[in-house]
Amino acid sequence: MAIQGKHSDLIRRLKLYGFGLLLGVLVVSFVYKGKGCQMPGSAKLEELGWQKLEYSKHAACRMECRQITESEIRELLGKGESLGKGKVNYDKSQVHDKPCPSYAIEGTTTSGKKLRIVIADCDTISRVVTAIDLKMENDSCDCP
Repeated sequence: MAIQGKHSDLIRRLKLYGFGLLLGVLVVSFVYKGKGCQMPGSAKLEELGWQKLEYSKHAACRMECRQITESEIRELLGKGESLGKGKVNYDKSQVHDKPCPSYAIEGTTTSGKKLRIVIADCDTISRVVTAIDLKMENDSCDCP
């Protein structure tokens, strides 16, 4: 008889564990309903796209020299529901720079340009530091 008591105690514990697990799954699914998982690069790209976009004098000069438009920059960053076509290249980024970490965003535009833009993330402002056309072999830009 003592053995049966141990089995019934184990069954009771398993039922309690199963009930707690089911309750936990329901709570988690309710709390996180509709929220997806994002990779760090795409989350940073989305953040940079939502912030106010400014251009340094150097970036404006490079963009003019390399014939890169603001719309191509915005295309890589994206805005709102549409995530940009760019990806953060963490090997070329300086994420520990103070006061503004910089991120290298790379991607191909619809016009076929393969670009790298370097953006400094300063609080609520995304400041374009420079823009590079990766297909351009000779760079004759004379920008300060």
